[in-house]
Amino acid sequence: VDGARIFNAAIATDTPVSDLVAHADTVSVCLSKGLGAPLGSLVVGSTETMTLAKRARKHCGGGMRQVGVVASMGMYALL
Repeated sequence: VDGARIFNAAIATDTPVSDLVAHADTVSVCLSKGLGAPLGSLVVGSTETMTLAKRARKHCGGGMRQVGVVASMGMYALL
C-alpha cells in the first residue's frame, strides 16, 4: 500500500490505520507528508519481506550514513 498520506486518510475516515492496511503485505509510509518530518519514509511488513527489502536496497546501492538524526525526526513526527 502506498501510505504516503495514510494517517490523513485514517483521520478523515475515522478508521484505524491497521484496518486500512489489513489486507496488504507491505505498507510504505512517508514521514514528511502530513506528519511534519522534513524527510524520511518507512516500509513496514513481515520479517521475511523486510529481509528481502533490505537485500534489494543494498543491491541497488541504497543506504545512508548518519541515519540517527533522520530517525529521530521520524520518531518525533509519529509521537
